[in-house]
Amino acid sequence: MSHFTVIAVRCSLGLALLGCGGTTTAAARAEIKHEVSAQELMRKGNASAQIGDMTRAEQYFVLAQRAGADEHQVVRRLLDVCVADQRYPVALEYAEQHLRRHPTDTEVRFVAASLQAAAGELVSAREMMLEVLRARPGWAEAHYALASVLRQLGDQQELELADEHDLEYLKLSPTGLYAEAARDRLRRSPR
Repeated sequence: MSHFTVIAVRCSLGLALLGCGGTTTAAARAEIKHEVSAQELMRKGNASAQIGDMTRAEQYFVLAQRAGADEHQVVRRLLDVCVADQRYPVALEYAEQHLRRHPTDTEVRFVAASLQAAAGELVSAREMMLEVLRARPGWAEAHYALASVLRQLGDQQELELADEHDLEYLKLSPTGLYAEAARDRLRRSPR
């Protein structure tokens, strides 16, 4: 709910309290309580994460989602705190649950693919990263991540594809965070 919607609901609640519509009063109060509750839970989750209490932060974010907080915002925070706490299987579960409801969420799919790769599920990670790149072919970091997975898989065809993705990364982000590593991998790659 936007800030303006909250203001509108509060105004209608004020009118209802003055006697201009008794049946909407309960609904308006519930909507305001619902909004404040989800926002408050998100605030508490963020505060817990800031002090390093990732388990408590996770609990607040789950409650915020149940209270109606924006699911896309919540899942990103859940992934952040679970990864920060090195609870990768839990983070992957949150990502997969989200992707079942929102299969076109490319950013969450990329995180899930990265988590799959970290767990050693390289074939699944490769497939997910290919989906990410079909949706966003210009995402440099996804090219680099896919090249990393392909190199771990290690057969000759995948190594050649890894070179292609490292080259694409360098084309898209020649001075990017992973540019030097991509260049090094290409120099060492048998051709």
